[in-house]
Amino acid sequence: MLYSILKILLQITVRGFFRSITIRNKELIPNNGPLMVLVNHPSTFMDPIVVATMLNRTVFFLGKGVLFNNKIGAWLLPKFNVIPIYRQTDDPALMFKNKKIFIKCFEHLEKNGVLLMFPEGTSVTERRLRQIKTGAARIALGAEAQNNFELGVNIITIGLNYANPHKYNRDLYINIGEPILVNDYKEKYAIDEHSATEELTDKIRKQLENLIIAIEDTTIDELVNNIETIYKYKLSKELGINKKDKDADFILTKNIIETVNYYVQNEPQRVAILSKRIQDYLKSISRLGLKETDIARNENNKSFIGNNIKYLLIIILGFPFYVYGLINNYLTYFIPGRIAKIISNSIEYRGAISMVGGMFTFLIFYSIQIVLVWKLTDLKLLTLVYAISLPLSGIYAYWYYHTVKKIGTKWLLIMLFYKKSVFISSLISERDKIIEEFDTFKNEYIEIINKKNI
Repeated sequence: MLYSILKILLQITVRGFFRSITIRNKELIPNNGPLMVLVNHPSTFMDPIVVATMLNRTVFFLGKGVLFNNKIGAWLLPKFNVIPIYRQTDDPALMFKNKKIFIKCFEHLEKNGVLLMFPEGTSVTERRLRQIKTGAARIALGAEAQNNFELGVNIITIGLNYANPHKYNRDLYINIGEPILVNDYKEKYAIDEHSATEELTDKIRKQLENLIIAIEDTTIDELVNNIETIYKYKLSKELGINKKDKDADFILTKNIIETVNYYVQNEPQRVAILSKRIQDYLKSISRLGLKETDIARNENNKSFIGNNIKYLLIIILGFPFYVYGLINNYLTYFIPGRIAKIISNSIEYRGAISMVGGMFTFLIFYSIQIVLVWKLTDLKLLTLVYAISLPLSGIYAYWYYHTVKKIGTKWLLIMLFYKKSVFISSLISERDKIIEEFDTFKNEYIEIINKKNI
């Protein structure tokens, strides 16, 4: 009962926290039968919340055994379907408990249950896949072996691709892989259990790598990120990719990584020179208090007043509504972020704590505010209108604030052009040359690939 209520609340919260959620291949997830869901792990308990609220079935989670070391955790976590798993890195002395845990997992799968696991074992926010542990494969194969490989366990791999899991109003792309039927490993398991486990683990790793943006080298990751910052918008326009088409956007990033990896391996000196130019350009605009997106947004703006008169009207006419939204929503929005910073120094926990904390603060504050208006006015219609206005005014206040920031950036650019026109012009010229160089890299690589395919 508690799980069901919390799931509904979290479904609403997750939808409100992210600007957009795109789910690819959801139809591949079996609606019945024993199922193991294996997911990459960039953001601690944000990840299980996102996946569990997406699935139509009740989920049981495998969580770190250390979470059960205190009385509260030991009492509360099982109520949310969390099963402890003990890791060598946490406490080797407790590893013996995993035998019972595995048996419990077998029994759960035998009841056509769903198990959610993170086979990397640790959570770090970075665009790469860490080493996949064999535990998931051992549980899947062990459950089937115990039932003469007639259980029908399916494994579904899910790639979570966050634009930024620690900030509100960002995008999330959920990529779901083809089901892996554990029964396919029956013959291999009969010959060599260890070999079958390694083969299944490798299959899981390859699927997860294909479902996420995975970049092993941090230097290459930085370069790819910079290329996306400067060049991706132009490339998307050339290819006719709508910014809402997250499938195409994901493939585009994969292609950028593939291209960068090719040139890093074959023309490293050329890549190093370009990378240095990009870094110098980004540092220069940063010193001016700007970001690349500010330059990109304004490169085609010929007239500030002509292009932004409607925004100026919105700023003036919309200010009272902004104040209303700010007064009614500031504490509910501000408190969760502050709590997250106090509770944890780790960035991996911040987004999840803010999101879940926000669910409670909005529920508490909105309830108090609505009850107060009802008691003070005794008008049901006014109370209803006020209740509806709370989330709407909050969304508007957030939008208004960021719109004002954009307008401020435009004014800053005008002032900079006025005071440092030569310097700004040289920066924009350098940006154009960098983009031209990107075009050259892209066209050369396409030509190379086409020749290979002939």
